[in-house]
Amino acid sequence: MRETPGVVIKSKFKVPSTKKKSRRYTTYLDYINRPDAKDSREQFETYHDYMEDETKSSGLFTREDDRLNDEKRRTVRDIFKHAQENGSILWQDVISFDNTWLLETGVLHDDLVDERRLIQATRNAVEAMLQKEKMVHAYWTGAVHYNTDNIHVHVAIVETSHIRERGKRKPKSIELMKSKVIHSLADRTKEQEKLNAFIRDELVAHKRNKKIQSLPNRVLHPDLVRQFKDIYERLPEDKRQWRYNMNGMQPLRESLDRLTDHYIDIHFKSEFQAFNERLEQEVSFHRRSYGDTEKAERYRTTKRQDLYTRMGNAILSEMRDLSKEQTIVEKNRSPKHPVRRAFNQQKIFNESLYRIERHMNDEFEHLKNQRAFEQLERDIEYGK
Repeated sequence: MRETPGVVIKSKFKVPSTKKKSRRYTTYLDYINRPDAKDSREQFETYHDYMEDETKSSGLFTREDDRLNDEKRRTVRDIFKHAQENGSILWQDVISFDNTWLLETGVLHDDLVDERRLIQATRNAVEAMLQKEKMVHAYWTGAVHYNTDNIHVHVAIVETSHIRERGKRKPKSIELMKSKVIHSLADRTKEQEKLNAFIRDELVAHKRNKKIQSLPNRVLHPDLVRQFKDIYERLPEDKRQWRYNMNGMQPLRESLDRLTDHYIDIHFKSEFQAFNERLEQEVSFHRRSYGDTEKAERYRTTKRQDLYTRMGNAILSEMRDLSKEQTIVEKNRSPKHPVRRAFNQQKIFNESLYRIERHMNDEFEHLKNQRAFEQLERDIEYGK
């Protein structure tokens, strides 16, 4: 299922003519800079008032310049002419926008276009594509057009040296352009960071600091501890495989995921609900921007898998620690060390008592605070 995407990129290329058509590439520059490719004078005047700078109007722009004066335009024409003479291919990209999407991202507002954002988004996209394609000696120019129902940007690219013979670019390079345009105009960094923060800074951090085999979990959540022990007893003998994505863990991943779900349900139920709501917002953004439900679903799957992978590795880390402790205890149980064995047994006993006492103190303090709070509520209710 597809819906109208926020951004579409169409690409093609032309090989240099063998005939005497020296104006072929420079004519294309004239075409994308032609007067009828722009809005009427009145609409541009409105844009000029908005920008408060009459020199910033629609026209050719490059990597360095938002607008070209006559001298720079002549220089660009010469660069494209010499590129054609040297046998360079001419790549032509059109980045087209759904105007409603531009309204949603704030690029279009009250019939005014934030052209600076469109230009910078184009720069980010083209430079990323050129880097991925290793087109080190490429030169390009662009122009924003308003002459159709959808605002769009024309991009023309040539190579000034080290000319390549093939014009076809990798589909992933064009997809990267699209991604850069979308994220330049609709920055979702903060929203995505909230998703990552829940996984890394709340969920995984809590797991690392609160072992599943802790006394509170043993008393209050014995099923959680039983799940933990069941997985631990089925781990591969080769401890190098004790990583979530290792082949040896494949039979246990489903069990690890269920343990993660159980852990979240106990300790992070409301937070996980908020996480899922944010995730659905991001999935909706991907679907709207790319017009591709499959891509949006991949985003959801990837983010959930990141959660399970990080939590799975945190759980396996606790299991590695447990294995080391058991190895030490087994060594100390040797008949050759009766004194050490007695010492360690006493040490383990003392540590257990300490943990129990600390836990009981924490529970007692919590109870006192809760009672004080309830008393305060009663006082308020009866006007004391």
